[in-house]
Amino acid sequence: MTKSARMAALLSLALILTGCGQVQNASQAANGVAQATRQAGNRVANTVERAGQAADRVGEVVKDSAASFHQANDIAGNLVRSGYAANAIAFVMGDVAYVAVQTPSASGGSKRFSKENIAAHVKSVFPAIRQVYVSESPDVYARFQNFQRLMQQGRPVDAVWQNFKVSVDRMFPS
Repeated sequence: MTKSARMAALLSLALILTGCGQVQNASQAANGVAQATRQAGNRVANTVERAGQAADRVGEVVKDSAASFHQANDIAGNLVRSGYAANAIAFVMGDVAYVAVQTPSASGGSKRFSKENIAAHVKSVFPAIRQVYVSESPDVYARFQNFQRLMQQGRPVDAVWQNFKVSVDRMFPS
C-alpha cells in the first residue's frame, strides 16, 4: 500500500474509534425536533391562556366600574342649596366625583367659589368621596346634561360609562 493510502486508513480508523463523524440516528433526531416543537407549542398555548385570563379580568373591572357609576343628585343638590352653584350635575364612580357647575351670576351679590372650594365642600359633606373633579365650562355642563338624559332614558349604564370615561379623559386630563 502506498503511504497515503495507509494514512487515510489510519485516519479513518481513528475517527471511527473516537466517534467523530458519527451521524445521530435519524429517529432520535426526529424525536428531538418533535419534543422541541411540543414544548414551544405548550409555551405559546400557556401564554395565550394567560392573556385570555387577563382580558377576562379587565372585562370584569370595566363591568364593575360601570356598575358603580351613577348620577349623584345628592351632591349636585347640595352644591346648589349651599350656594356653590346655580346649577350642578354630578356623577360618581367609586370614590371619585365628577361635577359640572354653572356658577351663580356675580350681579346677584352671591359669592363666587373656586373649583378648589367646591371640591373641598363636596369632600367635607360626602366623606366617601376622596377625589373631586370640577368644571365650570358650559361645554362640559352640556355634556353632563347629555349623560344625565341618557341615563334617565334608561340607556345601559355600561354604554353611558364608556362614553363618559372617554369624555372625562379629555375634559380632565391627568
